[in-house]
Amino acid sequence: MKSLRAKLLILLTAAVLTAALVQAVAVFRNAMREADAVFDYHLQQIALSLATGELGLPGFGPRGHAREDLDYVFQVWAPDGQRIYVSRPRVELPDQAVLGYANVAVNGQNWRVFSMQAGGRTIQVAQPLLSRRALALTFALNSVWPMLLIVPLLLLVVAWVVRRSLAPLRALSTELENRAATSFDPLDPGVAMLEMRPVVRAMNGLFARTRQAFDTQQMFVADAAHELRSPLAALKLQLQMLERAPDDSTRRVAAQRLDAGIDRATHLVEQLLALARADSGGRETPAPTSVTDAARQALADTLDLAQARGIDAGLEQAEELTVVAPPQGLRMLARNLVDNAVRYSPRGARVDVRVRQQDGKVLLEVDDSGPGIPAADRPRVFDRFYRRADAPPGGSGLGLAIVRSVAERSHASVELLDSPLGGLRVRVSFAPAS
Repeated sequence: MKSLRAKLLILLTAAVLTAALVQAVAVFRNAMREADAVFDYHLQQIALSLATGELGLPGFGPRGHAREDLDYVFQVWAPDGQRIYVSRPRVELPDQAVLGYANVAVNGQNWRVFSMQAGGRTIQVAQPLLSRRALALTFALNSVWPMLLIVPLLLLVVAWVVRRSLAPLRALSTELENRAATSFDPLDPGVAMLEMRPVVRAMNGLFARTRQAFDTQQMFVADAAHELRSPLAALKLQLQMLERAPDDSTRRVAAQRLDAGIDRATHLVEQLLALARADSGGRETPAPTSVTDAARQALADTLDLAQARGIDAGLEQAEELTVVAPPQGLRMLARNLVDNAVRYSPRGARVDVRVRQQDGKVLLEVDDSGPGIPAADRPRVFDRFYRRADAPPGGSGLGLAIVRSVAERSHASVELLDSPLGGLRVRVSFAPAS
């Protein structure tokens, strides 16, 4: 059931009806017991009246004839056991029942009988159980029906209470529906009901995260537009130079520069897309993933670039280790580490990749023999589009930003250290998969 209001109405209605039914049954049974007690009391009082009154009067009309319209039947026995009085001679009752109350059956009819002794005589008063139960049932029903009339009123009250209680929720829903898509102002939890405050606080947290994601997206779009403007302008200029080349040699040089410019623009677009995927997280769920396989794939993807630059890139140490991380994200991280090392190292340099375990951590390390990064600049190289003034051309300033984004999603840490090869060591520390 998806409607909270309908669910509350059904549950509360069921509770009211159940309570009313239980109470009605209890009242009905109590009324029946009380009616029986009253009728028993009447039997006793009639017997006491007979014991102190004129025997010829009870049950007889003015001329001493028996009355057939009374429910009660009276009998009196003398001390010698002879019946000396009966109110309805045609009704057969047992002779001298046990003293006190008893239920007896005579000719298929059940009677409630009270017997007592007074002055040596035995007095017996009897009442048919059928008429007695009919009167008790009428009395019990008269006690129950007012309660049944109250049930519809209670249900109306329940409906009103549910509607009134859900009014703050409807007000919150209306406020959210009327909000602008770009409005991330927090809600005031103080005006919400106590039970709704955790929801309001959770929504405020969601608004804050959405604002941060929105600001990050806007920043990304602005930075991407800024960074793409220069490569596109350079491509246009190189195309114009190609068109104006006076001879074949100049045309070849212009074509090579145009090709290199296209490669740089392509690399920048690929990095932008990779960063967008790393930031959004996509729909990829972290899963046990081999770090060693990711390192091998990264070296294979950058093989052509390494060979073109004469760089010796290889897997120096390869322990088969697994971590919990987004599989595509981990491959993206490893590729950017190796790509950065190859792209920023001089020709003929060396790049070593290691996958090992140390102090309970899985380490992915990439060493290069390039110029390295001064310690003062290391905190800034994780910023998007940041490129040092003396950095070689061809980079986009996004590689380490992508690495940090994927590492954060994988609950890993990234360190920039001095490499034994003379350049930079990038170390990513993962928790091992359990």
